[in-house]
Amino acid sequence: MIAEVNGNNLYYNKLGQGEPLLLLHGHHFDGGMFAQIIAPLALYYTVYVLDMRGHGLSEGEIAQHYQTEVADIATFIKKMGIKGCYCFGFDAGGLVAMMLASQDSSAFKKLMVAGVFVNGNGIRPYHYLTEGCLRFLQLNRDSRVELTESYLSVDALKAITIPTYCVVGEQDWVKVDHVRWYSQLIPQGQLLIMPRQKHNSYAVKSFKLLDLMKNFFRDEN
Repeated sequence: MIAEVNGNNLYYNKLGQGEPLLLLHGHHFDGGMFAQIIAPLALYYTVYVLDMRGHGLSEGEIAQHYQTEVADIATFIKKMGIKGCYCFGFDAGGLVAMMLASQDSSAFKKLMVAGVFVNGNGIRPYHYLTEGCLRFLQLNRDSRVELTESYLSVDALKAITIPTYCVVGEQDWVKVDHVRWYSQLIPQGQLLIMPRQKHNSYAVKSFKLLDLMKNFFRDEN
């Protein structure tokens, strides 16, 4: 399916019935990273999987600023009539969702993010050296935005007032202590450490988060 969002035709997949659940991929990925869990989640939710501009089957150039993606998500959920939906975001998709939630408390009902860092202290040095800097030198826009704009202030974190589950792999290049720190600043934040998991291993084309997502997004609170 195609939705016109802020001048670009963005591709999205929609499947299932029930409360809306939006899945947001990370940079260097597209909605295909959720292939394993879309159908199982669709038994419980109406699942929306969006390819961000310049990714997957969506048109446009990759965004040069996170705020452009924030605006795209805000426009998309309004156009779909799902404002106040549940949301899961991985990597940059999680950071964009957190940014939107800090700016508009009614955007999502509950938020789960995985593999997200909110400032430069949150990642291990080797990520800069082996992957981040290489992509930066190759003028990859995803990497340039990641290295220059991955930031949420303490006040912005405190402004995320919805229930927020912050997930990180035990062996992730995102530091566990960093995720613990910002999860404690979010008023309804919770932390989960995935044992023995690396950055992509538990979220990309994996079932490992399926039960956690089903349980967290149940409408009990």
